[in-house]
Amino acid sequence: MLERLTFLLAVIGYAGLTLTAVLAATSRFPARLWRGVALVIVLHVLMVWAVRYDWRLGEATRNGVVGFLLFHGALALILASLFLREERARRLVWTAYAIVTLGALGAVFTYEVVAPYRIPVILLAIGGATALAWCAWVGRRRGRVRSAV
Repeated sequence: MLERLTFLLAVIGYAGLTLTAVLAATSRFPARLWRGVALVIVLHVLMVWAVRYDWRLGEATRNGVVGFLLFHGALALILASLFLREERARRLVWTAYAIVTLGALGAVFTYEVVAPYRIPVILLAIGGATALAWCAWVGRRRGRVRSAV
């Protein structure tokens, strides 16, 4: 039960990250939304550490150090973005989105525990990447500097 909630929070957090990244490319940085999304993401990470890893580093890295560093690096960017001005926060969110997308896509095809979330993760990855590419293309055509790409 707790494991299901843990990974449901992951998908909710990823959806929020995707939405925040796209909104940050189309308008002002959605700081209130982002704080709520970051809270969901932090709660997910804490639950992973408690439920899956039993607070042990060896368990957290049992499938490799790369995935561990990937997701925790993205978490560091997410947390840092909460304390920075809009333009820098925006860039960190875009970077975190790219990192989490790569990691989440890899995870849903590698680990059985998150395989049920494969379709939502794929749809969020495609939708988010497409929206960010569209925003970059439209922005460049209009001569805007802000872009996610």
